Amino acid sequence: CKGLIEAIARRVFEAGDKPEHAAIVKLTNSLVLGCAIEAMGEGFSLVRKYGVKADVLSDVLTEGLFSAPAYKGYGELIADRDYLNVGFTIQLGLKDIKLILGAAGAENVPLPAVNVLHDHLLSAIAHGSAGKDWAAVAEEQARSAGID
Repeated sequence: CKGLIEAIARRVFEAGDKPEHAAIVKLTNSLVLGCAIEAMGEGFSLVRKYGVKADVLSDVLTEGLFSAPAYKGYGELIADRDYLNVGFTIQLGLKDIKLILGAAGAENVPLPAVNVLHDHLLSAIAHGSAGKDWAAVAEEQARSAGID
């Protein structure tokens, strides 16, 4: 299948000899992205509490150190509070985070930031956001900060 995958993929990465090597790399990619979304949610809550417009922080972040597509896309969703433009749902995010925490537990790897993200995903589902984009975890941080 490698030739077929190389023909349709932008790039193929060799993770190792075992299928679980590829799986853990995929899950870790979700871990890093989810934690980035969590961190942005915290940052947006902080600037909002000080009365700064969210789009200012979004521009500062994405025109500087965090100009990657993930930060631009998710930063805009969080700044605009537009969680109905779904790329990856809260429910799917929770599935990946549970798998990540299980893999980490099996190898005794603490992931404190992922535990915060896990709790915010659960809270988002409890507040009826399971089908929204997983950037909606930023709203759980906003709720914690007393932002409506």
